[in-house]
Amino acid sequence: MKFRYFYIALCALLTSCGTSQKAVDYDANPAINLQRILDEETGEKLAHSTGLSLTVISPKLDIDFTGAAGFDSLEKDRKLDAAQPFRIASLTKVFVAVAIMRLRENGQLALDDAITQYISQEHIEILRKGGYHPDAITIRQCLIHSSGLYDYAEGGPEYIEVASKTPSRRWTRTEQIQFAMDYGKPHAAAGIEQHYSDTGYILLGEIIEKSTNTGLAEGLRSLLKLDKIGMNATWLETLEPSPEGLLPSVKRYVGPLDASEWDASVDLYGGGGLVSTTRDLAMFLQALFDGQIFEHEDSLAVMLLQKDYDAAGKQLPIQRLGFRSIQGKKNDIVAYTHSGFWGTLFIHFPEYQCSIAINNTNDADSEALQRVINYMLWLGKQS
Repeated sequence: MKFRYFYIALCALLTSCGTSQKAVDYDANPAINLQRILDEETGEKLAHSTGLSLTVISPKLDIDFTGAAGFDSLEKDRKLDAAQPFRIASLTKVFVAVAIMRLRENGQLALDDAITQYISQEHIEILRKGGYHPDAITIRQCLIHSSGLYDYAEGGPEYIEVASKTPSRRWTRTEQIQFAMDYGKPHAAAGIEQHYSDTGYILLGEIIEKSTNTGLAEGLRSLLKLDKIGMNATWLETLEPSPEGLLPSVKRYVGPLDASEWDASVDLYGGGGLVSTTRDLAMFLQALFDGQIFEHEDSLAVMLLQKDYDAAGKQLPIQRLGFRSIQGKKNDIVAYTHSGFWGTLFIHFPEYQCSIAINNTNDADSEALQRVINYMLWLGKQS
């Protein structure tokens, strides 16, 4: 489901708290209700989506569900299996943001450090020639998209046009930074305005590499404790070996165009690049919010900006790092979420210890996620 529509719908759902759905519509078994939603959204009657995979984990609501329905491609020649992995695109940004916070825990950086302390001189010069003042751009600003950096990937149509004409091209981070300079201008001085920027996140990827003295894949895997969490179907594509024994990946599309075989480097160095499953994605959210990744008690609060302080100890009212947060207008239910270009979204509700991850084969405007959340909110109201 496209995020701009989801955001509006979720605000409405949080306000209503799921009261629009009658109890008689639900079976006593949550798995039956969730699978029914998937089946209906991919079935002939509704046909909103070619295929959907879903995981919902909520110890508080006694839900642990993973399922799928429909097909793994527009060709509809193979049934979708919930264990099939897929490129998660910009959900990778949350992993990068958490890794940056882990580096902060280790004392290897501060959020208000200038990026010039960590990125190459070559990249510093590219930014300067592009009209930026990289000494004034901080790690925090890259995290919250207030760096002023033009988005090489989605700032305009040019990048997708070039990528579609040269699908086997092996992009470098340097080429992508230069692309942002060639096709866009600074939005504003750093820290003034918010503009979504993959460019800022590939620089954060470089900062992780420099700070860990490893490749990005090794840095993420170690900092995020992916193996300890049990995320056995998650990897940074082409930058580390893929796990053995996995099913074929779900196809990826730009509109009707099959982009599944585009070189992974088109979206790899921090703005995207991870491949995962809905099961692994929901497990990651659960681990993050259950305190299994951060070492310091206040790190999650700082990331979510429940509290943050400047050097003088003054609390800072700033935006959240990595996540987008949504809160109902008439209640205290808060959700932390992020979406990805190819049709993936995950969301966590601390109120219900609930993590939801959903993947859409063809990024259609399915109502499945709205229905799943509505059901979860209804269950929460009954508990």
